[in-house]
Amino acid sequence: MNTLSRSDLKQVRLIEKKISLYELNKLDLYDLVCDLIGLLNALESVPNAWKDEFRSAINILELIHDSIEDGSISRWKGNFKEDMHKSVSKLKNMSTSLIKEYLKRTDPNIIESAIEASSSWIMCPKCNDAWESSSRHAMVICPKCESALHNPRATKQIF
Repeated sequence: MNTLSRSDLKQVRLIEKKISLYELNKLDLYDLVCDLIGLLNALESVPNAWKDEFRSAINILELIHDSIEDGSISRWKGNFKEDMHKSVSKLKNMSTSLIKEYLKRTDPNIIESAIEASSSWIMCPKCNDAWESSSRHAMVICPKCESALHNPRATKQIF
C-alpha cells in the first residue's frame, strides 16, 4: 500500500471513532451507515479493492437496517444480530489494519517528527501533548491533535 494522504488518514481515524461510538450505543445503525458511506466516498488514496470490501460490509448493515425499518427482518436468512456484529467487526478490523499498515512505513509527505521526551514518552511538536509510547514503527499519531509524525524511536525506516 502507498502512503495515505493526510486527509485520508483523518477520514480513516474518523471511521474508527464512528464505529467506537456505535459499539458504545452512542450512535444508531442508520447514522453509522450514513457516516461510513460519506467517509468512504471521501477517501482518495486508499486502494479500490479495500474500498470495495469496506463498502460490501456497509451494504450488509444497510440491508439489516432497512429490513428492521420495513418490518421484514423476521425473513432474514440467519441471525441478523450476528451478521450485524460480524460486519461491524470487519469494518473495525479493516480500518485498524489500514492505520497499522500506514504506521509501519515512513511517510515522505510528513515533515514533522515527534520529540522523544523520555525513555517511554514522546511529544507532539504541533500541540505539545505528550504520551506514553513503546512503538518502534516509522510513524506515530498524536492522540490529541491526530497529526501523523515520524517516530523518533523507529527501528527501521521503510519507504
